[in-house]
Amino acid sequence: MADDWFDGAGSGGKCDVLALLDSPGTELLMQCIDHGALVSIGTTSDGGALGVTITVDGRWRREYFRDPETFQVWMTEAVPAVREACEARAASAVRGSRKRSARGL
Repeated sequence: MADDWFDGAGSGGKCDVLALLDSPGTELLMQCIDHGALVSIGTTSDGGALGVTITVDGRWRREYFRDPETFQVWMTEAVPAVREACEARAASAVRGSRKRSARGL
């Protein structure tokens, strides 16, 4: 089958993951983890971008990056939102008593 328009997606180059993670954006990402967010990082199947997903209480947001500057800008916006969401979660947490069930019944 000949190549067609659908096969032309992406730049064809691999992103430099080490450069992306060796940037100020990574310190901001660590702050999100420190606040209590779940963070997932991986490359796209073609290696052309680094995907970052941040999850707090089932709400998540994912973005793809090819350069450290864009990553840092996104993370700068993410930290306050994550901090606020994690603080709201902690303030509303209700500790209740748990009933234990008898084994084998």
